Amino acid sequence: MDWASPAVRGDAVVAPAADLDEETDAIVAVTPRAHRASARSAVPVLLMAARTGGITHLRRIAYLLATALYDSQFGAHLVEPGSGTFVDGRDRTFERFEPHTELGQALGNTLPGDGERFRGRGFVPVRGRAAYAAWSKRLELPDIAVNGTMLPFFVAHPAAMARPQIAAQTIVRGMRDGIFTGIALGMYVNDKKTDFYNARRTVDGLRGARDVAAYAEGFARALDAIAMARHEARMHDLARARAGNTSRDFVAEIGEAVERLAARGEIMPPPIAVIDWDGEARQGKFVQLDEHTCALHMGRGTYVRLDVQRDLNGVTPPEGRNVALKRSGDVQPAVRNGNVYFWR
Repeated sequence: MDWASPAVRGDAVVAPAADLDEETDAIVAVTPRAHRASARSAVPVLLMAARTGGITHLRRIAYLLATALYDSQFGAHLVEPGSGTFVDGRDRTFERFEPHTELGQALGNTLPGDGERFRGRGFVPVRGRAAYAAWSKRLELPDIAVNGTMLPFFVAHPAAMARPQIAAQTIVRGMRDGIFTGIALGMYVNDKKTDFYNARRTVDGLRGARDVAAYAEGFARALDAIAMARHEARMHDLARARAGNTSRDFVAEIGEAVERLAARGEIMPPPIAVIDWDGEARQGKFVQLDEHTCALHMGRGTYVRLDVQRDLNGVTPPEGRNVALKRSGDVQPAVRNGNVYFWR
């Protein structure tokens, strides 16, 4: 098979191997013991697919992992099993999805045997001829000639839907774009709210909603702890470097960092403005400007306004850090400068 599609290959390297290993270890540690073996192999694939697919929000990643655990036991069941109901020596499990049935017609099954041929496969089961054809197009896979007829890739090779890399792509895109139920994960998990219970509607109504939410809470805490530790370490190193080198042009470095991120397509190039403010905040800390903007304290009452939450080295502060700053007891309105409120 030719897995030439960029979407399937996952060429973009979004995290160093050491970081991926650290996150995998943390997730495996809070996974129920019975599923840790499958988590060890599935979690790195899911993390890479999520970030390559544009899901960087830690709580969304946590919920995606929780869904993979609940629906497939982290890939231990990537293929929908038969029930073992045999009649005349044949497994009749999937007959309810045959073309002559209402369910089969809804799934786009057209030929005898399609019910079993296009059974559910993936971390979130994809089922039916129509869905297999649609995912072939979404993943930009070529049509395949079968007996002189050109067929969508997964229609010609349905078993390929159970490959972990493919299954990771389907769960990421399915939840990100609302393909499974018409509801995207961002509706329930975003910067303003985290509703892990109702987020289950992105996959399957509310079946198993409480269990998935509980898994997601544990995974979110594990990922957030790693993100916070990494950010604090980098900011500590940055502050120490600044203290030892008074000749550095921090404004220029900010500009270079933003340009570097913009060149990679991660952000839109924002304007850079130096803000003088007499409020109190420790050097190297972020202060809140508004819901979407922050400033980096550079020392001596000087702040650099950023339209993205990045530090000099392009490190993203942990999810919700600015919101937490504004809501914490230590954060009080300090000065109104023009149309922007500053917090310290």
